[in-house]
Amino acid sequence: MRLLYQRILYVLSSSLLVTSLTAQPLSRQPAVVLSAHSEHISLEGKMACWLDSAHTGTLTDVLSPTGRVAFNPVTSPVPNFGVVTGTKVAAPIWLRFRAQNPAGQLQYWLTEIDFWCFDELQLFVVDARNRVLSTSRTIGWKTPADQRIISHRHFWFPFTIPAGQTVTVYLRVIKHRGAQVIPVDLVRESAYAYTVQKSYLYWGGVLFTLAFVALMSLIFFFTTFDRIYSKYIFCLLGLVGFFFINDGFMNQFAFQAQFWMPRQNVYFLFPLILFYSQLTFVRTFLNLKNTPSHRWHTVGKVVLWGGILCLISLTAEWFFPLTPTTELILVRLFTSLYWLPLPVIVTYIIVNIVRRYRVQEALLYLVAILPFYSLNFALVFANFGLLPTYHPIANFAYYASAALFEVLVLTIGLAYRYKIDRDLTEQLIKATTAQQQRAYEAEVQTLALKNNLLIEKERIARDLHDNVGAHLAFIVTNLTHISDQAEKQPIKDGKQWASRLRTIVTHTREAVKLLRETIWAIHQESFTVEEFSDRLNQYINRYFHDTDGLHVDVLVTGSQTQRLSSTQVLNLFRIVQEALTNVIKHAQATAAHVQLEVSASGHINLQVRDNGRGFTWVNGAVSAHHYGLENMKTRAQELGGTFRIFADNGTTVEVAV
Repeated sequence: MRLLYQRILYVLSSSLLVTSLTAQPLSRQPAVVLSAHSEHISLEGKMACWLDSAHTGTLTDVLSPTGRVAFNPVTSPVPNFGVVTGTKVAAPIWLRFRAQNPAGQLQYWLTEIDFWCFDELQLFVVDARNRVLSTSRTIGWKTPADQRIISHRHFWFPFTIPAGQTVTVYLRVIKHRGAQVIPVDLVRESAYAYTVQKSYLYWGGVLFTLAFVALMSLIFFFTTFDRIYSKYIFCLLGLVGFFFINDGFMNQFAFQAQFWMPRQNVYFLFPLILFYSQLTFVRTFLNLKNTPSHRWHTVGKVVLWGGILCLISLTAEWFFPLTPTTELILVRLFTSLYWLPLPVIVTYIIVNIVRRYRVQEALLYLVAILPFYSLNFALVFANFGLLPTYHPIANFAYYASAALFEVLVLTIGLAYRYKIDRDLTEQLIKATTAQQQRAYEAEVQTLALKNNLLIEKERIARDLHDNVGAHLAFIVTNLTHISDQAEKQPIKDGKQWASRLRTIVTHTREAVKLLRETIWAIHQESFTVEEFSDRLNQYINRYFHDTDGLHVDVLVTGSQTQRLSSTQVLNLFRIVQEALTNVIKHAQATAAHVQLEVSASGHINLQVRDNGRGFTWVNGAVSAHHYGLENMKTRAQELGGTFRIFADNGTTVEVAV
């Protein structure tokens, strides 16, 4: 009963392609005119078919005048008799076409069946009187290519047409499993070599391109270790395998590999790998794992496990014999899981576009796969009689072009993705480097600040030691001396002791003055030139105004708003102080001039001049015992400037920073 049900379904699906239920007499079937100038002729609209559901039909039955065999016209561009699921339901198919030779000489032609996986093929040529002119031997996919009538991956049958005659060609075909698409064409025998060379050149270019892109993707993978490139390689190898087996290259160049799996199951293996490799690629290229639609990522993972069930169904016959029921179950399981990745891939595209996750990538992938999968879906519809089997659907050369388009678009997309990733990596490296540079500069600035603080502390300590410390030491020494004298003998000369105490008081005031000046200089970070000028005038007016007949003038020029650091102010102040002290002590001068010039660019020039007697040079240099001069020189160097002194017509001290 089940076998009858399967046969009924088979006949119904096939009858969708045979629109005329009325048998077509041979005399009404149009003949193919074989022009002497034609090299390739299509049989579209010129063929008729008969389904031998009884499995008993012979050429004698076909040629019988009793009318037992009813040929119906093939209305589909390429004959397609649906899908057959097993040996029990596979019925022989007879195709018939008429060929007319209008030329006055014999013509040699070849019938090409442009597919590889038929189980049995046999060609008969009959003249107008139903006399059999030639009968080929039966060949099929189990016949090695070098043992066929013509050594090729497809099936070629030569036939001869006498001059001025019309012959009828019958082709008997049996296929046990898969789509029963029978692409038949006529090729002139003299054009065979050119046709084959063109075909191998085309397919060589296709397979080389796919292999080259796979190699480049492998390089990208080892460069980036990005999983998407490994999965893309898997897709490319799936395409290579798909075309290698579907256009018969395995049948010709790896004949024994066809028998690694039971029956013709190798034929289903590579499309299976192709569809599931596409799903693995999509799950990475249009990743939904970390999105609100993450459940589809899980669905994709479950579907991938379905591929394992497909492999089990293809290899089950290795482990136990298949009963008709078991075979039916496995066929249905395989058929349902075989196409399952495609709707999941479509769902990934739709979800990414609708949810606005990866819109550009989804649109790019949709454009890439649309031609290839449109052909695949069209073939499915054609197999069930829902669409005529047009030549592009039955010709794998069109699938190859669509696959190359897919690879081109995806390769450009992945190359652009690689560029984006590389640019992001470079930006990240630059940002990290800049951050490290900023951290380094901040650390250097911190160290410089600490170093400046240490230098400043050292300078302040030295300043206090050299000035305030000296006065305090003098005070302590004198007070100690007075205390000792008072203990040894009573105070008799009060004026002498009073004079010494007044000296001590003077030094104490001097120490307090120096301390205040130091505190003033370090109290704030910077001063304007105007503030420094005011302070300098206050100091000179208080301590050097007409002292011992000395008149001091102060002139400050340049940018009054230019700021000076506390270090600059204190050192300049001490240089002026030391220079004027030397004038009072040694120069015997009546006038001194202090001139300070500060430019907007920060350059400083300080001069202290007097009209005194100058000083003595020793071998062209300042005498070593002039500690005040050495102190001024050291302070000038701390400012990063130069110190010079001139002794002509008085003394001039000059500091340039």
